[in-house]
Amino acid sequence: MEQVIDHQMMNMFAVPLYRASLQRGFTEEEIRFIQSELRDPVLAISNHSSKNKNVLGAEQMRDIRKVLQDNLDNFFRIVFNTSNNVQLKITQSWLTRTIKGQSHHAHTHPNSIVSGVLYINLAPQDGINFYRNEDNQWYELLRKEDSYYNAYRYFIQTSVGDIVLFPSHVRHGVQQVTENVERVSLSFNTFFSGELGREEFSNALRITVE
Repeated sequence: MEQVIDHQMMNMFAVPLYRASLQRGFTEEEIRFIQSELRDPVLAISNHSSKNKNVLGAEQMRDIRKVLQDNLDNFFRIVFNTSNNVQLKITQSWLTRTIKGQSHHAHTHPNSIVSGVLYINLAPQDGINFYRNEDNQWYELLRKEDSYYNAYRYFIQTSVGDIVLFPSHVRHGVQQVTENVERVSLSFNTFFSGELGREEFSNALRITVE
């Protein structure tokens, strides 16, 4: 009989994962713009992406950009909770198309603080995978079952209109699409814009993101 030991498990330094919703459907103007941007996409290893890496700069996407920025501001308040005069601002943004038989390789987003995805079209059972960083793990143990402490992968199921925000250094990807659906998402990166650090500690930095 297994001995029951009185104990307490505590989780330190959480990795923030944020999910919200556009809270409306996409307008005809937005859909036409998205379709036009994906008419002649470029290969992105195992799927395709738009040539345009500033799709949120288009007038047709102005309202969507505002909703995404509002959610970034909310994420920033909750997670960073800083007294510095600084915010996260969107830098690059692009569309991704993945069809049956394609996938999106596991990757991170360099030169970005927080990355995000807006889901435009996807299968009923679809979402995004996040992967634990095991680069420095020197041992291998087989898992009886996944738990919060040992799981290699964390899956978030998403729906059309969902917004997901996460730290850009976290590895993520999409498994192979098995249904006859054109999976379309809008991804974006961010960076600090404003004042970082403290003058008295000689580490003050001012950055402006247009």
